[in-house]
Amino acid sequence: MIDDDAQRIVRALLSSRTVAALATLHRGLPAASMVPFALHDAAVGEGSDSGTSPTTGGGRVILVTHVSRLSAHTRDMLDNPAVCLLVTGPDPADGGGGMPQAVPRIAIQAEARFVPREMAGYTALHDTYVGRFPDTAAFFGFADFSLVALIPTGARLVAGFARAHSLSPAELDRAAFGR
Repeated sequence: MIDDDAQRIVRALLSSRTVAALATLHRGLPAASMVPFALHDAAVGEGSDSGTSPTTGGGRVILVTHVSRLSAHTRDMLDNPAVCLLVTGPDPADGGGGMPQAVPRIAIQAEARFVPREMAGYTALHDTYVGRFPDTAAFFGFADFSLVALIPTGARLVAGFARAHSLSPAELDRAAFGR
C-alpha cells in the first residue's frame, strides 16, 4: 500500500494533466505518441446504453481517449491492445525548478478497448471525455474516430527521487479516487 502523499500525487497527475505519452507496439517495435485523456470513474454508472460494458473485469479507473483510425497508434491498439500510458508532472525547465529525475510520473499498463456507440457505458465515457475536452465534441461525428477505454492492468508510480511504487489495479483505484 502506498502512503497518503503518493496517493495525492496519483490523484493530482490523473486529474490535472490532459495529455500523456502512449506506448504501443508498431510492427513489433516500441512506439510512442501523444494522446489526450480523461479520467473516468467506472463506479459512476454507465447510463442506459445496451450491450456489454467496456469495464467488465476492470476496476474503477478508466482512462478515456478518442483517436482517429488515421493514426498509427490507433492501428497499433487494434492489432495489440496492450499499451502503456505515461503521465508526468510539469517539466522543471518550465519554471518549476528541481531535478528532472524527481518529476512525479505514473506509467499505467492497460488494455485498450474500443467502445462502439451501442455498447453499455459509451455515453458515460463520451460525457467524461467531452466534459474534459469540450472543443472535441464535433470529432464524435467523424466516422474515423473511436472512443477507447484504457483499462489498467498495473502501474508504476515515481513520486519523486528514489520514491517508486508498483500498483495493482485496486491500489490505483484507491489512489486515484481516495476511497
